[in-house]
Amino acid sequence: MNTQPTLYCSIPFFEQTFPEIPADSVDISNLRLDTGMLFKTKEELMEAVKDHSIRHARREYYVTESSKTKWKVLYKHSTEGHVKCNPSYGIKQVIQNVKDQTGYDVPYQKAWYSWKMTREIVYGTWESSVQKLPKYLGAIQKYNSGTIVEWKHKGFQQSTAAMDENQQVLPLAFAVVDEETYPSWKWFLQQLSRHVVRGRRGMCLTSECHGGLIKVVREGPDFVSPHGVHRYCLRHVCSNFNSSIKNVVLKDLCWQAGSEYQLRKFNRIMEEIKKQSVTAFAYLDQINKEKWTASHDGGWRCGILTTNMSECINGVLKGARRLPISALVEITLERTVHYFHVRAIKGQKMLQNNQLWTDFACKMFISWQQKAVEHTVTKYNQA
Repeated sequence: MNTQPTLYCSIPFFEQTFPEIPADSVDISNLRLDTGMLFKTKEELMEAVKDHSIRHARREYYVTESSKTKWKVLYKHSTEGHVKCNPSYGIKQVIQNVKDQTGYDVPYQKAWYSWKMTREIVYGTWESSVQKLPKYLGAIQKYNSGTIVEWKHKGFQQSTAAMDENQQVLPLAFAVVDEETYPSWKWFLQQLSRHVVRGRRGMCLTSECHGGLIKVVREGPDFVSPHGVHRYCLRHVCSNFNSSIKNVVLKDLCWQAGSEYQLRKFNRIMEEIKKQSVTAFAYLDQINKEKWTASHDGGWRCGILTTNMSECINGVLKGARRLPISALVEITLERTVHYFHVRAIKGQKMLQNNQLWTDFACKMFISWQQKAVEHTVTKYNQA
């Protein structure tokens, strides 16, 4: 007959004192810990906690306080590493991670609490983040030559990027503003003109068809003739077109028209759109063709029809936009630095190989060279 005491007695949840449960006759190797248990020695307690964490809790712990009369431990946060490596790590991932590691289904509320605490440990609270931001930005500006900091209210993140000679994204500027409105776009483009454009001519700005942004650009002068030009993202034009016309076939024709470089072929596609829908043709015809078509662009786009490069930056900063402001700035800096570091290594390799052009340009040249070899000459109108 088992004479061991019951380890799970009924204890009222809000009680401040708990009945003592003697552990004299408890088999340490098989017990489950419970509130109120007593042990003869500190060593026996340590052994019981160790066994319980391995056999039942299946979680690591660490000692926060140890003396002759007190031994305090806390479980390690298993989600901390995941949250630090991946800012977009969410509550569903927490639940699944615990399930995979322990086999237990964690309640959503408990997972949310753990996720919230871990994010505050790793990234700080919203209040502390705002207080920390001025010093952090000051340090970035001091120790990273060329860094320029201008203040605006916290909220929505805006960014701008270019394409380098190797057809890779080149981040230029980041901003955090209240929302995408005329005032915020005006402030952002003013900073872009002041610190990036700096009076250069021949600049081409490609953007979505946002009303506030279009109004700011028209006020210029950097992205209006004769200083520069403004072009629309073809993907956004097609998306807005489809929202109005609601026809996928016509949307595909819209893309074909916008991406066609030969005027003859562009006109043929537009005639096909007109044949299928006069309304769809009228919608596209009222948009300035220089803004959205490659055939009327004049070479300003350099083959870049969309703002997909900005989406690449969004992918690099995935999840960071939901973090407290200082953490957002820190991750933006760290990942951008890593982005440049990887490309610097690639650039050094090209130089060591004595390449005349970038990898992208070399591939294009080889492709065209192979095509040129296949060309033939046909004689006609000769005696």
